[in-house]
Amino acid sequence: MLAAGYGRRFGSDKRLYTIEGGKPMLRLTLENVIGSGSPCRVCVRDGDTGIATLLQDLPVEIIPCANSIEGMGATLAEGVRACEDWDALLVALGDMPWVQPDTYTRLLSALDSNTIVQPVYQQKPGNPAGFGRRFYPLLRALQGDGGGRQILRDNPHQVRPVPVDDAAIHRDLDSPPSTAPDKH
Repeated sequence: MLAAGYGRRFGSDKRLYTIEGGKPMLRLTLENVIGSGSPCRVCVRDGDTGIATLLQDLPVEIIPCANSIEGMGATLAEGVRACEDWDALLVALGDMPWVQPDTYTRLLSALDSNTIVQPVYQQKPGNPAGFGRRFYPLLRALQGDGGGRQILRDNPHQVRPVPVDDAAIHRDLDSPPSTAPDKH
């Protein structure tokens, strides 16, 4: 899971923003990932002890990312290096707390070491995307703020769309709800 952002557009640390029952957004997102039965490694800013403390009771592994200041691509590259022992990985995003555990399960079931998976709801692709080991070199080469989107565009024949009944694959939280456009 990518959770090393700085929340510049949000105006504060959105990972700690409380939603639905007063839970921090990042914690709710992780509970949904964990609910899928998948192991989870969480990419955080290097030295981010507050987040590590928030997550200490969850069955997750914290991955400190020294290059997170460079952007999502740099964080993703560091995260992939920490997952070399996996045949494939799902790139979950910490600001998507409404994606349901079943969506993660369906994506993981469709993923193998040679494919890319992407959820589709009402014929529109969304997040999170999954990448097989074959794509790790491309992911490790990412820099700056660009994520895996370009890899999806460059490898359309390896992308396996996975139909889901979850509109939340199109919904994240980029700004506080009073100013955030609803991304349904």
